[in-house]
Amino acid sequence: MKGDEVDEASDTRGPRRNFLPRNRQRERVLRMVREHEGAVDAVELASQIGVHVTTVRFHLDALCDDGAITRTRMNRPGAGRPRTGYLAIEERVDYQTLADVLAMELGQTVQTRARRAQHAGHEWAARMAASRSAGTGDGGHTPEADADDALDHAAARTTDAFARMGFGPELVSAAGPPTPPSTDSGGPAGERERIIRLHACPVRDLARSHPEVVCGVHRGLLQGLLDTSATEGDRKPHRPDISAHLEPFVEPELCVARLVAG
Repeated sequence: MKGDEVDEASDTRGPRRNFLPRNRQRERVLRMVREHEGAVDAVELASQIGVHVTTVRFHLDALCDDGAITRTRMNRPGAGRPRTGYLAIEERVDYQTLADVLAMELGQTVQTRARRAQHAGHEWAARMAASRSAGTGDGGHTPEADADDALDHAAARTTDAFARMGFGPELVSAAGPPTPPSTDSGGPAGERERIIRLHACPVRDLARSHPEVVCGVHRGLLQGLLDTSATEGDRKPHRPDISAHLEPFVEPELCVARLVAG
């Protein structure tokens, strides 16, 4: 092993001011990922901590395996391959057990399982909203200024919820030409919509093995978040109906959520 790749915990040649036992060092890496606003890569973390990037990657891989953080893609400005970034997962869910149980219990056909999974996701969103209201004590009321554009408000709330669950969401700017209709939405071109690109689904492998269950739950969760957002606070007259559409695996590591105001 090259000298500059020796783990700080075993390097006895130089000053030991950066020495941390492995568990404490890993906790420090996790804390810095959690404190960082948005995704952060291994090189930046190594620079801040003062250890070799190989050591940081070792801890990041272990934290990913443990489900404490998730990987995402960080685009470079200009040309060049995207970097691997890391995001903390604030709300961890035992999806492995959930998906296996639901796949067995939700029904005999794919259509039945998908429909029931979507209903479960919608109920999940309702419980999240109730928990948020109880935690803030404000009854979930929305500031009047936020209600001026229901679609933008709903998109921001939905993006925040998926960020807290470790999906690495990217809310695409509304600027530019209208997007073409998707096969999932079935709506005409030119409808008002917001697009959320989900770069880091924390249960990607399960979604591939049980798509009708995992993606069904996420579809229901997505629509449920919109429905609870619409009913919180004082609902204005003529508020548009907003529908949610999920397109799984448009790329190997990318799903797309579309929020359409009709």
